[in-house]
Amino acid sequence: MATCWMSCDSDDISADSYYTFTGELVGEYLEERPDQYSEFVKLLDTTRIMGLLKAYGLYTCFAPNNDAMHRFYALKGKTSLEDFPVDSLRTIAFDHIIRGFEIPTADFFEGRLGQKTMSDRFISITYTDFDEQGFTIRVNKTSPIVYADIEVHNGMIHQIGEVLNPSEKTLVEELSGDDKFSLFFSALMATGLDKELMLIEDKSYDRNNYNIDESASNVRVPRFRKYGFTALVESDSTYAALGIHTLDDLKERAKEVYDKVYPKDAGITDITDRRNSLNRFVAYHLINKQLNYTKFIYDWDNTGHSIKAYDMFEYIETMCPNTLMEVRTHRYTNEFNLFNMTGDVASAVRIVDSNYDNDAINGVYHEIDKLLVYDLAFATHISGKRIRMDAASFFPELTNNNIRGNLDKGGNNSILWKLPPGYLDRLTMSNTTEFGYFDFDPRYLDYQGDEVFLSGLYDFTVTTPAIPAGTYEVRFGWKVETKRGAAQLYWDGQPIGIPLDLTIFATNPKIGYVTPGNDPTDPLGYENDKMMRNRGYMKGPASFQAANNTWFENNARMNDGYLRRILGIFTFDEAGTHEFSVIAARSGEFMFDFLEFVPLEVIEQEGVE
Repeated sequence: MATCWMSCDSDDISADSYYTFTGELVGEYLEERPDQYSEFVKLLDTTRIMGLLKAYGLYTCFAPNNDAMHRFYALKGKTSLEDFPVDSLRTIAFDHIIRGFEIPTADFFEGRLGQKTMSDRFISITYTDFDEQGFTIRVNKTSPIVYADIEVHNGMIHQIGEVLNPSEKTLVEELSGDDKFSLFFSALMATGLDKELMLIEDKSYDRNNYNIDESASNVRVPRFRKYGFTALVESDSTYAALGIHTLDDLKERAKEVYDKVYPKDAGITDITDRRNSLNRFVAYHLINKQLNYTKFIYDWDNTGHSIKAYDMFEYIETMCPNTLMEVRTHRYTNEFNLFNMTGDVASAVRIVDSNYDNDAINGVYHEIDKLLVYDLAFATHISGKRIRMDAASFFPELTNNNIRGNLDKGGNNSILWKLPPGYLDRLTMSNTTEFGYFDFDPRYLDYQGDEVFLSGLYDFTVTTPAIPAGTYEVRFGWKVETKRGAAQLYWDGQPIGIPLDLTIFATNPKIGYVTPGNDPTDPLGYENDKMMRNRGYMKGPASFQAANNTWFENNARMNDGYLRRILGIFTFDEAGTHEFSVIAARSGEFMFDFLEFVPLEVIEQEGVE
């Protein structure tokens, strides 16, 4: 993996690249040093953003020096700031400011930072020029940090040697200019799948059209409804090593793989048909979420909730119809981002650690080191194991708008996002239903540390990602609280038993939970597990906990306030999506943490994780 992976030791950076704390505000600091920042100050004054940086709050400012500003003018064919339209100047200024976070270089990691700039773009970090003097930190691959960690009263300043100029090209346009991936790009265009990657923003969305209470300081309504895409791409050289040199070669290889998985479609030769083998091959490399390197699984595994004795798995729906991709950790080798591993670690597809987080205005692409396919081996693998999916992972909009995964590890102040009707494509809800999402909070006893909940007199339906064909026990996990209410659950339109009381703790006689270790005749709690299963319940998994013990001291299995409800056994004749519907029987909150799908043959050997 790339050097300085989550955080870099500041001792490795040259000492003359640092300033120490000053009592000034960001704006004041810049104004007091005209020999370095007069052009950037002029930009901030012209756009009226300077007032913001002289206010209290938190800001990280990547401040270009005067030489950088003059080089930028020349690059754009201008001679001064006055030659630019004011609207573009505002965007340029916002490209350099992250609001709400103070980010020192010690918290940098190689790849995209988790927090977006005020122009709603990601900033990427790379480390170069390693020698006995240290290394250079580059921002957006081109701009070196000249002076790092200038700590001021309302944030952090990093002086940079080039103006940040993020790409305004779409993911397709960025791929078109990268000669390393010319064969994949040819296949993308030939199949017509490039048209699926052109969306940037839903301009019809206006947050002001919804009457949502934002009076609480931690409540937010999304400003935008943006689309996002990810491409995992093999290079021409990787194809060549496999004997794939032309588009016809790629067609033949795709046919070898996908005609075995989908024999009924083997005769479809129109490569623009979504059932065609080449079309499926290309589409399986595409995801309708904008996933940075750390957003596949690393961030969810490192909130402090995951117990590292167990591997974590994430399941991602691809743009190949009715297929999933598996991403996992591997504790023994201390790896993450292992894709579609069907045997030992050598079978996994990996992202090339020198070429990832390639930025576009509506997405990102990463180079992968071997052929990524939904072949018979992986189809058999994924249909024969438990699939656990965090509720937030169902909704691409949460990822694409930096709602899910905008991790503030600095404290307990989680953000409550309220999303209006129609914002999430996979969710339909009545006008008496309110959708809420809490981002990461270290106090929560939640899988992956975040929380989806619906409140009011709720009536909603969630469409799941595509699940492989098979017979599964389907389960729903939630954290019990007295304000949860009661609900009637439905699976694919069919009611599931009587209404579920979400306020009853597991120790209630109706459920019969006993903490493992408390019964000397059943020290591991396995007999109690069987009794609870007979009543339609299960303990929570042992693989996650609260990140701190402010509210909960033990993992979910050891806590009587976390439960899984067995919805039933269902046979899915073919791979596809399903509907999980909930209607309030008593007003309150419906906390929706995860769903899991467990093949019947797996249940006996499943384990407690």
